[in-house]
Amino acid sequence: MSTTIIDVGDEVLAAVLRPYKPHCRYVKRARVELPDDGGEDHLVLCRGEFEIPESCYIDDTGHFNAVEFNISYNQLIYTLMAQCVISDIIPAFAKMSLDEYLARQLPDVLIHDFRSKFRKPMKAARFDGAVSIMDAVEKSRFLMLKTHVQFRDPKGGNSDGDVSLAIVDRSTGQRTGSAATSN
Repeated sequence: MSTTIIDVGDEVLAAVLRPYKPHCRYVKRARVELPDDGGEDHLVLCRGEFEIPESCYIDDTGHFNAVEFNISYNQLIYTLMAQCVISDIIPAFAKMSLDEYLARQLPDVLIHDFRSKFRKPMKAARFDGAVSIMDAVEKSRFLMLKTHVQFRDPKGGNSDGDVSLAIVDRSTGQRTGSAATSN
């Protein structure tokens, strides 16, 4: 199966990670993989290289934990969505400019359902991850994404999860009342 590979530029990655404190910018490099023939089980995939030199909130636990999983997932899916906007990968994202997406990245991208599994303890210092958009369903006032994520360290540690996201009120560029008041 053939795949188109798009390296995420440093400027795009920096823009996506700008809302994070400097010591919490875990994604170091990323690339997007788009199946050319539609034979995959996903619409698009993003691979990332991560480094977490120290926890941003707790003494060292000795392993990659749930908070780091969530932050890493958020950073990688935000990166993938930004590249989808830039490259017109998923039609629903073509309705947004990169500036609009970046302005809406935090307030309008909501986790609907989050499930994670830690299969073998992994070290957070250096690891790889991949997030896939499995399905994108347009509704009248939001876009629902079904995603899958995997993280692996060099010694076989691994975790994965399934996350549903809603991007609210994407058609008007305005946040809905419920999203605006939830922050």
